[in-house]
Amino acid sequence: MRSPAGQVRARQREWARSQGVAFDDQGYTLNLEDNLYVPLSNASMKEFEQGDGAELPRDGERGKMQALHSSSALACNVFEYWRQRDPAPLAEALGLTESIAEIRFEQKYRTGLPGNAPNLDVILALTSGRIIAIESKFLEPYGRHPAQFNPKYFEGGRAYWKSAGLKCCQDLAHQIQGAERNFRWLHAQQLLKHALGLARSGHEWALWYAWHEVEGTQGAEHAAEAAKFGEMLDLDGIGFRSMTYQDMFMRIRAVCTTQHQPYLDYLGNRYFA
Repeated sequence: MRSPAGQVRARQREWARSQGVAFDDQGYTLNLEDNLYVPLSNASMKEFEQGDGAELPRDGERGKMQALHSSSALACNVFEYWRQRDPAPLAEALGLTESIAEIRFEQKYRTGLPGNAPNLDVILALTSGRIIAIESKFLEPYGRHPAQFNPKYFEGGRAYWKSAGLKCCQDLAHQIQGAERNFRWLHAQQLLKHALGLARSGHEWALWYAWHEVEGTQGAEHAAEAAKFGEMLDLDGIGFRSMTYQDMFMRIRAVCTTQHQPYLDYLGNRYFA
């Protein structure tokens, strides 16, 4: 019997076959464009080229975004469409009281530590200057991720989160590092790193978590972990929000007019059937 994640992978392959999209034995499309509803804009291409995730094909090698199960492809299929037109329906669907001025991908906010800054999947820049930072997940929660932080986050007794005004995040980071608190499905360390970088960015910000829900106990446990994590971050006033892509799609569909029907049909048939 397939795992819930395996079932999603199988559905993605069934979708590709139904659309005549060719893919290899690992579930990667032969061309990037075949995995996207609309081609990436020049600005989006540049942002992914400058990112650290090897998402785009390069020098004859396939990119991670070519995977039918790619979370970056999922994010692009939902958000790139609105980068190329008025994003007012997206703002309404997400319950934003401000207009979206710009949508960006693969943005980096430095944590203050040496090494590469973590890449945030989607940024919604609002007209006020406030930013909504979105970490996007498809099947990653149901694979492996590190149980602890790199020790550099605690060397010399440094308290990076506390220094950035995030005392509760600092406490949580220590609990994770000391194995006092474990997240089996949620990559809490990654989200805490994002919070640290955003706290040092000089912007008003909120951190959101968008994820694809799978059936069964794994999905339910992941949802519970995300909710508990949010409660902890809210103690620092972060405004953390966890939302499934299924819920996001229903909200978008509810506010869109018929001119957006092809976009809705693509998302519905591919990801939410």
